Amino acid sequence: MAEFSKEVKQVHAEVVAAIGRSHAPYSKLHVCSGVQLKGQPHAVIGVNVENASYGGTICAERSALVSAVSQYGPVLDLEFIVVISDVQQGPIPPCGLCLQALREFVSDDFKVYLGDLKSVIKEYRFKELLPVSFAGESLPSDC
Repeated sequence: MAEFSKEVKQVHAEVVAAIGRSHAPYSKLHVCSGVQLKGQPHAVIGVNVENASYGGTICAERSALVSAVSQYGPVLDLEFIVVISDVQQGPIPPCGLCLQALREFVSDDFKVYLGDLKSVIKEYRFKELLPVSFAGESLPSDC
């Protein structure tokens, strides 16, 4: 098993402590993420919040990202994100919508750590999860 930094392990502990805040009455899949900003002592935590109108559901990754923007403003210096779930069959990667939301704020080399309640299991670079992405520079210059 790979060895991860003290900072990654600390964020993992923070998201494990917060996963019980998840609201998942429909899927029963509880997800929590922590986005670490450079220079901050603790991660910004997000949990999935499901809704009976499934389109109203927000994933943990977007929850953390929106919270970070709300707390620190739109110019973020994100270091990495840790995403965990309470499923037994291994870590779950962010969905496409969450990856697209992250793309607005991260570089191709941004690190995404996936794990479960016990540990961090896998590290990805953002580009591995969303190799061809739509970003601000994809828009015409007059937009």
